Amino acid sequence: MKKIQFMGVFLAALICMPAWASDILIIGIQDYNRSPIMVVREYQGLTNYLSKALKHPVRVETVKTRDEYLKKAHAKRFAFMYGPPSMIMRAAKQSGYQPVVKIPGLLSASFMSLASTGIAFPEDMKGKRIGFTDKDSMITQMAIAQLKEMKIDPEKYFKSVQYYNDVDGVLSAMKFNLIDIGVANSGLLNVWTGKGNDVNLVLQGKGMPHLTFAVRNDLPADIKEAVTQALLKAHLDSEGQDYFKYSSFPNFEPAKPADYDELVKFLQI
Repeated sequence: MKKIQFMGVFLAALICMPAWASDILIIGIQDYNRSPIMVVREYQGLTNYLSKALKHPVRVETVKTRDEYLKKAHAKRFAFMYGPPSMIMRAAKQSGYQPVVKIPGLLSASFMSLASTGIAFPEDMKGKRIGFTDKDSMITQMAIAQLKEMKIDPEKYFKSVQYYNDVDGVLSAMKFNLIDIGVANSGLLNVWTGKGNDVNLVLQGKGMPHLTFAVRNDLPADIKEAVTQALLKAHLDSEGQDYFKYSSFPNFEPAKPADYDELVKFLQI
């Protein structure tokens, strides 16, 4: 009799259990080029730490394109999303994701050229060949928005406009004289010059919030609060530190929707 009563209580608990509790909590990551294995390795420390902190299995799932990323977010595939704020804010608008933490600092688009081109000022770019990364990337979108704010139509202002899969493609195109101006994250200027490339900064765009971690807003409030607090303390944990060492980021800081008002307006999200 006691066994039957126990099974009844157990089955009732399963019926009342929220859907997320029986599933792995997935962090959606968008990455244009790297293999899923490489992405899993980068985030292994963070997922191990969150699994421990939330007492629930957490893993990452990577997708290649923006459209696929947002489609899966809309289908509630991801409990969490971690990526460029341009995509996070689209997911917030379309599917109800809420930013909770972000990497400190700002992201901005830099227009760069090799010193040998003689391009040193924004007005020198007219009639030249320019190269961006993927059309859907936040840096490319910010660069295009910056040009439009300056009343520049890229298709008319430049001799040619090219798009590359990643920043390595942009740098290679500059070095092989396929383009005159390359557009990439401003943080790469020091990286590229540090590797012996004689790169000039021609124009730097507006700074916007860095990589952002968001939670699905229909998750229980205690889970949202728990993951937020865990992420803010991740740099203090040995497994959390593994992610920061791997990514070279320092830690997370709190984020709120108002932090992205200017970005949403600038990119017309």
